[in-house]
Amino acid sequence: MLGENPLIVEDREEFMIRKIVFVIAAAVLVLPALALAQAGVQLTPDSARYLISKDVGPERWAISVNVEDRTATGNVFKTDGSPTSFVWCDITNIDANTDPEKIEFTLSCWGADACASAPCNDSEWSFIASGIKLDGSFMLPPNTQSTLSGNVQSILTQRCATSPGCHMVGGGGNVDLADGATWAATFGVGTLQRPGTSFVEPFDADASYLIAKITGNLATSEGSRMPLAGAPLSAQEIQTIRRWIDEGAVDN
Repeated sequence: MLGENPLIVEDREEFMIRKIVFVIAAAVLVLPALALAQAGVQLTPDSARYLISKDVGPERWAISVNVEDRTATGNVFKTDGSPTSFVWCDITNIDANTDPEKIEFTLSCWGADACASAPCNDSEWSFIASGIKLDGSFMLPPNTQSTLSGNVQSILTQRCATSPGCHMVGGGGNVDLADGATWAATFGVGTLQRPGTSFVEPFDADASYLIAKITGNLATSEGSRMPLAGAPLSAQEIQTIRRWIDEGAVDN
């Protein structure tokens, strides 16, 4: 039996090498395109940041929204293949709405390319625009049901912090539920009546003492159902607070 022609074998091996190189190259080109085809929002486990990957015009923004200092920072990927740049925004205003998708965020933004060498300096940042409007459907996770400013605080203000004798600054209550104080007074803050439990345990309404107090699911030593000497919250009001907690209890 005659052996294969060495030239044919060499050609076959060269063809296979070229094919493998082509497949790898194609994968490198396709993977970024697949990434750009996806979009979404994620809340970090500490409820401190929203991570957003969304299209803004012809660009893809991958940004982190710091809930505490109201800033948004991240990368801007260009669909035309030009180098990645950076974006930094101040959230200058938030118009609350009972419909989370209709909350309006107003931003002032700056942009920069990668600096040529350290140290980077502020002269490399260029002002993009102020008055940029983004709604809750862009900034919040899909199907968000309840926010502190748009849904929960109005309940607490009207039903639980109605006088200085209740949950307000200088009042008799040991938890300040006045507008602007609720989150710091409850989020991860331990209770004396139920040791080992926080007033608000993010992502877990059933483990949150605030829910126990407004539903009356209490031991004798844990005091009275809230609001004290007032009508209980409605099932809908309780559900609104539960949803906010189960969605992370963000200071939103």
